[in-house]
Amino acid sequence: MKMPSTAHRNRAAERHDSFSRRNFLRGVGAAIALPAFESFLPRLSAATLAQAAATGAVSGATAFELYDTYGFPLDMTQLLATERGLTVDAVEFERLMDEQRKRGQASTKKTIVVAATEGDAAVDLQPTKFLGYEQTHSSATLIDVITADTDTFVVFDQTPFYAEMGGQTGDIGTALINGQLLTITDCVKDKAGRHLHKISAELNGQLPSLNSASTLSVDVVRRRAINRHHSAAHVIHWALRKVLGTHVRQAGTSKTADRMRFDFSHFEAVTHAQLLEVEQLVNAKVIDNAKVESYETEFDQKPEGTLAFFGDKYGKFVRVVDIGGYSRELCGGTHVSTAGEIGLIKIVAEMAIAAGTRRIEAVAGQPAFDFVAHKEAALAAVSAHLGGGTSDVVKKLEALLAHQKEIEKQLKIFQQRALAGLADELAAKATTRDGLKFVSAVVSVSEQEILRSLGSQVLAKVGEGVVQLGAALGEKASLVAFCSPAAIKAGHQAGKIIQGLSTAIGGKGGGKPDFAMGGGKDIAKLAEVLG
Repeated sequence: MKMPSTAHRNRAAERHDSFSRRNFLRGVGAAIALPAFESFLPRLSAATLAQAAATGAVSGATAFELYDTYGFPLDMTQLLATERGLTVDAVEFERLMDEQRKRGQASTKKTIVVAATEGDAAVDLQPTKFLGYEQTHSSATLIDVITADTDTFVVFDQTPFYAEMGGQTGDIGTALINGQLLTITDCVKDKAGRHLHKISAELNGQLPSLNSASTLSVDVVRRRAINRHHSAAHVIHWALRKVLGTHVRQAGTSKTADRMRFDFSHFEAVTHAQLLEVEQLVNAKVIDNAKVESYETEFDQKPEGTLAFFGDKYGKFVRVVDIGGYSRELCGGTHVSTAGEIGLIKIVAEMAIAAGTRRIEAVAGQPAFDFVAHKEAALAAVSAHLGGGTSDVVKKLEALLAHQKEIEKQLKIFQQRALAGLADELAAKATTRDGLKFVSAVVSVSEQEILRSLGSQVLAKVGEGVVQLGAALGEKASLVAFCSPAAIKAGHQAGKIIQGLSTAIGGKGGGKPDFAMGGGKDIAKLAEVLG
């Protein structure tokens, strides 16, 4: 029996994955994608829509606008266009995506990267041989020293230092050159593929001599922490696809020694239950301690099921990272040797960052243990305050909140009674002029709303008249004024009253003829202006 070729199996797997993805899009289309897609179409120009109808094709520029402005992935646009008898110019879309990536890289690229590669000389530069997959300590020969502004970078023929790429931060460590120990604070790549090692030491004009024998040492503790977070990102990606569906695709990552973030395509918030399931799945795989294998192969010969990411450019040869056979991705980063080295994975946050794109932040290894320890310490502190153990802290807290709610209810009743009594007292002191009752006083209340309620009650008790009250709330004075219909007819307006009072205490305010509020900074003048 003739076995199918690897390329044939790859195409079959890709067709299956595409079929699953299209089925997912059809599933969400009716509820989410289709209405949103239809709502975005009117925002496109009439000429654009007319051209699509006339040619039977959606231009790459239109597909790019839907992706870049509204967050619609290309495959969703293709699916919805197909169902309307249209095609999509994916070639033009890819060109525009590539231009956008180049613009983004140009805007964020460090000065040294540009300086080191500008001009025709860059074509003669050879990429640095990277030894860091197997080594963190090696000998090397210094082949270039580059300065840019106040920064100095050294280049070697080979290095164990990983240069920042693919979301993984660059290594730090030391370089011993002719007896001089230099601290490496960062490592980046230039256009020629050279690893540029940034040094922090003050050289006092004494640049190392070219062709000097050197000894390079990566900060191993930090590198291993980065490895844990990078491998954790792969396992989380696998778990998200298992829990949410195979439509999930990496949309950006960051892996440092302290934490990792993973951006992915998904059309709604991940529920707490789903996050818990993802966390349980990934830690079960950590405990399983599968071997992590990395190897190079031709892109067309990559194993079936290997994830390659939309928008990424791959050469003839690619590096495959395989964790236990369940997670297999194209990746040039550094990783742990076995899943158990990750130690522990904790998801600390999940959020939306764009239309159709979610973000998970997580910690692995020691940062994960630190995260748990901090949570446990906080739980223990709460338990101690509640007078119980951590096992019944929820029960104790619920009881406390219920008790607080009841106390607040009773307090409100007492406040209302006290407020009614104060309103009676103020109304009894009202003066009468031209057939209207006037109340003006400074009172002691705790909130603006209580002051407002008190003024309303006083006006209700005096009937037709004017009420103006003030109170010191913190470091500011607050004022309210009320005017009855008869008072307004007689020419009194709450808004104008408050404007005058507020100005007198160094503030401002205003409102309607029947009610107004204001305030100021000069609390000492409250009694004077309301006297």
